[in-house]
Order: sequence, then structure tokens, then C-alpha cells
Amino acid sequence: IGVQAILIELSSPGGWVAGFIGAVCLALAAYGMGVLSVNWFGALFLIIAFALFILDIKAPTHGALTAAGVGSFIVGALVLFNSPGVPQFQRVSVPLVISVGIIIGVSFAIILGFALRAQKIPVRMGPESLLGALGTARGRIDPTGQVQLQSELWSAELAEGAKSIQPGEKVVVVKVDGLRLKVRRSSDG
Repeated sequence: IGVQAILIELSSPGGWVAGFIGAVCLALAAYGMGVLSVNWFGALFLIIAFALFILDIKAPTHGALTAAGVGSFIVGALVLFNSPGVPQFQRVSVPLVISVGIIIGVSFAIILGFALRAQKIPVRMGPESLLGALGTARGRIDPTGQVQLQSELWSAELAEGAKSIQPGEKVVVVKVDGLRLKVRRSSDG
């Protein structure tokens, strides 16, 4: 859970809640490992699993590293506390480990899918972000006037072939020319 929270923080930085929760969970896990008898081979498999999860964020493997990480997690968790001489009540439940591994894999795949989809959304900045935007005429536009667009007041000019626009009519931006918008009535298509 701790590493999963840190992975969420790494894939979408800026917040601190996921990173904080992850750090607390990892600190509690480290304390728990000091109290219980640990098979360090299992701990190594867990570290490898989380390294594979992190690599899958950075490398375009389409989930192959996540699948390998889930397998490594399951193996590591199964042998982590199942050393010879460990009492039965301290051993790890196999169905529990497999269930947790599947839950981690599915949740990581969902989170990674959302993160990758968000990266593919084009960022609209600058003048091109205004193209096609709807606004309202603040006065008569014939051939120039003002429009309110996204809570801002802009100088506007009629686009070629557009008819005059009355106050309160909806307009659409067809071109940006410096600080002046070329507009037409939105109902003109």
C-alpha cells in the first residue's frame, strides 16, 4: 500500500497526501519487519516488484513490467515470513497474498491507464485555445466592438462575410489577430 501510494504521487506530482500516506505505510512496514522474523529473499522480491512498477511508469511496456511486478510481489510476499522455524500463526496466507497481488495489479493498471490517457490530451495554450470558443457580444459589432469571452472582455471584429452582431448575441471566435478576435454570430454556422 505504501509503495502504491508513492507511485500515485510520482505519476501525478503536486499533491502531498499520497506521498505522506505512502511514507507512513513504509515506515510501519519497516517496523513490522524488525519485530517479525523476515526472509530477506522475500524482501528482495518485494523491492524488485516495486522497482518494476516504477519502471512501468517510465517505460512504454504496455503493462508487461506491471505483470512481472505482480508476480514478483506474490513470490516475495509468500516467502517473506514463511522461513523454516516460523510458527504457523506468523505465516502468510496464500489466498490473501494472491488476492492482494491481483488487487495491486488491477489498481495499478487502472491508475496507469488514467495517467497515460491524461498525457495524450493536447494542451491548448495561447491564441489557438480561443478558436471556436463561444462568447457574448457586449455591444453592437459592426465591424468592431467588444465581446465577453471566458470572463474576459476582448476587442472584436467581424469575420469576413459575417453580418453585424447585436448586443447579447452569442458569437464564436474564428481567428485571433493579436489582441483582437475575429468573430461571427454562433447561429451562422
